[in-house]
Amino acid sequence: MTAVAVVFMLIVSPILIEPLFNTYTPAPDGPVRDAVVELAHATGTPDDKIYIYNGSKQSDRYTANVSGLFGSARVAMSDVMFAKGADLAEVRGVVGHEMGHYVHMHSLWMAGIMILLAGLVFWLIDRLFPLAKRLLGANRVGDISDPAGLPVLAAIGAVIGLLLTPVTNTMVRLIETDADQFSLVHANEPDGLSKALIKTAEYRAPSPSAIEEILFYDHPSVENRIRMAMEWKATHPAGAPAAVAATPTP
Repeated sequence: MTAVAVVFMLIVSPILIEPLFNTYTPAPDGPVRDAVVELAHATGTPDDKIYIYNGSKQSDRYTANVSGLFGSARVAMSDVMFAKGADLAEVRGVVGHEMGHYVHMHSLWMAGIMILLAGLVFWLIDRLFPLAKRLLGANRVGDISDPAGLPVLAAIGAVIGLLLTPVTNTMVRLIETDADQFSLVHANEPDGLSKALIKTAEYRAPSPSAIEEILFYDHPSVENRIRMAMEWKATHPAGAPAAVAATPTP
């Protein structure tokens, strides 16, 4: 039942939820749209819904997303890229990454994994409740159904959540790395992807230690992502696309 609910949310999200927070308008004709449509054809991503949304009201990051499933799938790009006159290499690099998430069904994979982890957490809480109750001196608390045991449940949940955070962060980093690889393979824009990544260094330290990245980062570090892009570039040379003039925000 939970899996059905997750799929339902993925289908209706671009139709009912995302428009609550942003305004979506069709991307205007031009080289940017043409580049995205071409990339969609190459990757098997639906190309009939190409949109721009007013992401600049939330941040100045270069972002895009491919959301929805089946007939609701659409490509959406933040107006930030157009207001600042992003070049085609950046557009292709960023959108190629998001198409990787869509084509490889990362949202469904993560939803399935989170459902399994939730089941594991509930099982662990049930098993650990008697021990935690003794360790916390909550001798007056009855079994796990006793409302007085809520602080004990909260303590167990906090410890499990702390221990699972590096695990979930690692899974997300693997997915993000896979999306980067997808972008490099299909868009072959290592410079464009790298330029977009450099701009994210404003809100995320680009060169954390290995331990810091494992414990706290749900995306690979900017340094590691750019290194992967440059290693790809060394073995897959390509001409540099020309810059595109700024496109008026719809």
